[in-house]
Amino acid sequence: MKIITHDLPQFETLEIYPLADVHVGDPLQDKKRLKQFMDEILEQENRYVIVNGDIINNAVRHGISDIYAEELNPNEQIDETVSLLAPIKDRILVITEGNHENRSYKQDGILIMYQVAKRLDIFNCYSEGAYLLFVKFGKSQGRNCRKMSYAIYGKHGAGGGRKVGAKAIRLFEMAEVIDADIFIHSHAHVPMVLRKTFYRVDYRNEKVTQIEQLFINTNAFLNYGGYGEEKGYAPTSTMYPKIILNGVKRETKAVI
Repeated sequence: MKIITHDLPQFETLEIYPLADVHVGDPLQDKKRLKQFMDEILEQENRYVIVNGDIINNAVRHGISDIYAEELNPNEQIDETVSLLAPIKDRILVITEGNHENRSYKQDGILIMYQVAKRLDIFNCYSEGAYLLFVKFGKSQGRNCRKMSYAIYGKHGAGGGRKVGAKAIRLFEMAEVIDADIFIHSHAHVPMVLRKTFYRVDYRNEKVTQIEQLFINTNAFLNYGGYGEEKGYAPTSTMYPKIILNGVKRETKAVI
């Protein structure tokens, strides 16, 4: 797990858009939805991005993707990804690998998003796998008027499970690894926002504090067809989740 910290301006709210499962090179890529996403980021200065893996499709000989159906070869997919992310590179908080990028690592020891981060000059934001992101921004109303700080634990994820309940369980299981405000998981191609509430014991003051945790599963930028249709998977929404953090008081929410 890599720890990454960003000290951001004094926004009243911070909006974070997870970007994953873009599958550059796949003929079923939803380019219209992807353009909408990218344009939306640049509309406001308080919008930032977490690049959460499977940005390229990266069909290889021994994988399940059809190498003959690819619109771009792997090198072209990397070039396209760099061009895609370049306009928002200063908004990227984290960039990590997914299982499609890891196909190249398993076969040849090449980390795809490592190369992308280097070319974009954002290597300080790179994590090979799971990450813990601290974002500091805004100004609290407390005595010291310090910036608000939130902890976000994320990874691309793995594993299957056709039912929504199975995907929700896998998402909630992230909280068994670490305590954080927000958890981000991709891979399953199903946009999902869940919330968990529990009480934490404050031993020093002999009281309990109500804790709210937010769980996000991201969408895929893919139209229906191909491998998913062949295997009988249901179509999934390409609508993307957006996380909204309050810079004045501790408050998290998310919308799709």
